[in-house]
Amino acid sequence: MVKEDLLNAAKTRVRKTRSNVLDDDIKQLAEVAIADLKRIGVSDKFLSDCADPIIREAVLTYVNANYGSNPDSEKLMASYDMLLTKIKGGKYFNV
Repeated sequence: MVKEDLLNAAKTRVRKTRSNVLDDDIKQLAEVAIADLKRIGVSDKFLSDCADPIIREAVLTYVNANYGSNPDSEKLMASYDMLLTKIKGGKYFNV
């Protein structure tokens, strides 16, 4: 479940200032990013609040890359993949 502060950060990242039905799209993208992090084995301890800066940045980058028709989506997904590499080499597993 995406917490309100993460949803607000994701909305800010995609430069969306008003609340409307599209908030659900942003929330869904954040949930997909969290599910992807879980898929690679990141402990629920880090995913429950996404407070760790690298985990949080991965979620926000994923949302930004996939929301709307971002012309920089390929570069952003490459950044997301780099963050996954950093996460895989970190302290995020079996905690």
